[in-house]
Amino acid sequence: MAVWIISILAIILFFTGTPILLIIGTWVAATSYFVVDYPVTHIGLGASDTIKVYVFLAVPLFVATGDFLTAGGISQRLVAFSRSLVSVFPGSTAATTMVSCGMFAAVSGSNSATAATMGRLLGPELRERGISPGLAASLVAAGGTVGVIIPPSVIFIVYGVTVNVSSVDLFVGGLIPGALLVLCLVASAAWLTRKVDPSEGLSSFKPGNIVRRAGEAWIGFIAIGVIFFGIYWGFFSPTEAAGVVTIYCFLAGWLITRKIKLRQLRSILLQSAALTGMIMPLVAFSVQFQQVASVMGLQQNLQAFLQTVGTDVGPALAVALMMLMILMVGAITESIAVVLILGPILAPVAAGFGIDPVHWGVIFVLGTTIGFVTPPYGLNLFVVSGVMEVPYAQVIANIFKLLIPLMVAWILVAIMPWTTTLLNN
Repeated sequence: MAVWIISILAIILFFTGTPILLIIGTWVAATSYFVVDYPVTHIGLGASDTIKVYVFLAVPLFVATGDFLTAGGISQRLVAFSRSLVSVFPGSTAATTMVSCGMFAAVSGSNSATAATMGRLLGPELRERGISPGLAASLVAAGGTVGVIIPPSVIFIVYGVTVNVSSVDLFVGGLIPGALLVLCLVASAAWLTRKVDPSEGLSSFKPGNIVRRAGEAWIGFIAIGVIFFGIYWGFFSPTEAAGVVTIYCFLAGWLITRKIKLRQLRSILLQSAALTGMIMPLVAFSVQFQQVASVMGLQQNLQAFLQTVGTDVGPALAVALMMLMILMVGAITESIAVVLILGPILAPVAAGFGIDPVHWGVIFVLGTTIGFVTPPYGLNLFVVSGVMEVPYAQVIANIFKLLIPLMVAWILVAIMPWTTTLLNN
């Protein structure tokens, strides 16, 4: 009875706007004390041990990388190159946003950082093209979802550690799904904005301009290459690659583009620390949530239910229920929390159905990234609302137009295992 009262109070807190971190922390402390007799002192010890995991060091490093990319003017060069690739299409500004998100994600590894950066860089231009503020913000929010699919990915790292799957294999497995996601978003963005931003025709396609913009963006391409090939060929672990590319982006912005001044270093790092400070406590309390739920038997009951559905009705329905579960939980909390809470529960069930661990990992993470733009929580929706100064209600009213291509891409990846396993063979 006590657990129901505590859970209902947590739901009430959620709908009153209480930060999700406080809700999870309160639920963990209350159930530990009143329900399972779990020593409250273990909460602090467990939280401390959780964030001491070496792989988690990649989280603040990739966040700092994104900030150095923007401060050093490297993001702007990647945007210019992206624009040259899609200038021939209708809705080229919106399409540029999607391609730019893919480029930025290939260095930063962060979903919210991608949305925030593209909102600052391309938000004003989207409005100038006559795109409504709500749709412009929704386009940026949806584009930011590729930040956790295109490697490197902070969420892939967290998932790999949580369920004991190689982060490198997940990175490689995310390449084709990430490209598919970008293509779906580009097509949708072009279609939605084709009337207010019509094509200028084939005359706008200039190979020379593409080559020139590519030459200007070489700093960003090297960063992408250092991360991906360094990890893939075994020169770096994901955490080491994050450290190397962070230092590289800082030095490039300081010595090559000369946009970063040493006096700015403190403010840039403080900006990165602020975002990291939001993520890591959520990681710690999510692990505590998982431990308390395990003591209560919630995990075992859910696994037994899904396995029964798979046996009696068929694995396809069980997988569909698992995907729905990921989407629903992702819509009310942050992706890292979804991974830490549901990852250890659903991964063994998926393995029992014969699903490749890397394939399921990509399906899982892709589902959490759609949660980034699914109301009512949808972290990216809040990010773009704040960065682009668009009322949250307007963002929600338009985001459903972008959820369709995201869902299509997710389903295609789920029914085509080769998209995640081809490059790993």
